[in-house]
Amino acid sequence: MKLRQNRKPPTTKIEILDAALDIVREEGALSLTIDAVAERSGFSKGGVLYNFPTKDILVVAMVQHVADRFAVDVEERRQLYLDADSPTLAAMIDVTERWIENELSVARALMVANLSFPGLVAPILELKSQLKSNIQTETADLTGALVIWSALEGLQFSNAHCVALHTDEERLAVLAELRRRVNVEGRR
Repeated sequence: MKLRQNRKPPTTKIEILDAALDIVREEGALSLTIDAVAERSGFSKGGVLYNFPTKDILVVAMVQHVADRFAVDVEERRQLYLDADSPTLAAMIDVTERWIENELSVARALMVANLSFPGLVAPILELKSQLKSNIQTETADLTGALVIWSALEGLQFSNAHCVALHTDEERLAVLAELRRRVNVEGRR
């Protein structure tokens, strides 16, 4: 006899969050509604609300999901750069480049959401604190590492705010220079 499962598998929340992020990426933060997430995810509205009882809770979970994804991306790339001056910083260059190319709409949505929910970016700040701690243990030149990190954030934020004045070629040249500074030039 087969027992009926009352709960969705643990991936349900991830599927809902991914659907919500897809909406934000493709249509913008203002298009994010529970109904739109239900339609995109293939779950009923009740199923979405069971996992995220309010849109506010969904938005908070999305930010945590984004921070978790960034952390996983950095750790995966970090393993490729264990011989770098700072493996974490080298990984952050790659991940930031990929996020500039593919995730700017998510960054823009986070900015908009943070206006409505002060403190929303706490998971991202927590992640950055951990990354900084990692970098501090990996390098003797913390100031140099922070200069590289600041350049990465400048690239990301200027692109997310739609105020970047550099061309794609110039951005790639800056990223190549940052890689050179952490001793991983020519690798990706």
